[in-house]
Amino acid sequence: MRIQVRVTGQLIDFCSVDAVELPEGASVDDAVGALGIPPDQVGLVSVDGEAVSKAKRGATALAEGSELVVMAPLTGG
Repeated sequence: MRIQVRVTGQLIDFCSVDAVELPEGASVDDAVGALGIPPDQVGLVSVDGEAVSKAKRGATALAEGSELVVMAPLTGG
């Protein structure tokens, strides 16, 4: 299946694609892994505009045409 991808911030250094092919039933964690982004570099992740908590990324399945947004952790003060 093909999902749309948007990567922001410094994560663009790891991945600059706008889509990725994944097997049916792939999870958010599977997608992030396929993009080559180290898990410790990932902050907020959303699927089709809905935030997915870190605890649920392995259990959240993607579907054909989903839009995955991966952001770097926010820092500063």
